[in-house]
Amino acid sequence: MKTINLTPVKSSVKVFNMLEKKGLIRTFKPTEKALSAKTKTGTVDILYTSKKEFAAHRLMCIGKRTRNIQFCYHQDNEDFIFLNPLNIDFEKLFLVFAFDKIDVFSKKLSKDSLKSGDFLALEVVYNDPSLSFFTMLKKTVHCEVALNENKQHPVFFVTESSELKNNKIAHKNIQFVINGEK
Repeated sequence: MKTINLTPVKSSVKVFNMLEKKGLIRTFKPTEKALSAKTKTGTVDILYTSKKEFAAHRLMCIGKRTRNIQFCYHQDNEDFIFLNPLNIDFEKLFLVFAFDKIDVFSKKLSKDSLKSGDFLALEVVYNDPSLSFFTMLKKTVHCEVALNENKQHPVFFVTESSELKNNKIAHKNIQFVINGEK
């Protein structure tokens, strides 16, 4: 029987770059499209979508440029990945949550009874193993908002079902402002 001896190597940027050049892996790096977004709201760059026969999902790189809070929700879970492997000095990014799921939120919205205590504006942390990777559970009302600080707009990753719809919530009679926003 033939023996092939394998010598382990430590993980490093050099090793990962080699694996990527060989087409074996794809590291999470902001895409040029996401980094250079010029539209008012930003852009979504879909990195891949699995085939439906393999329980389709997609991985997206999102460049966020909007300062407007436009709440939405999804009928299924989505995963957020706040990585900054290039250590870019991003503008601040906030993930704004409503504490109520869509059904209760909609009732409060229709009764005009929403108040600041119904929400949390969470400043996003990049590259933290405990705080930068998580699943947004279905029917959670949320929104991502970038502040205009004359820096590179923030970029992050989302993976979700490939046909998951972004259900925007009309709240034209309410203006949401993050304290300290310019």
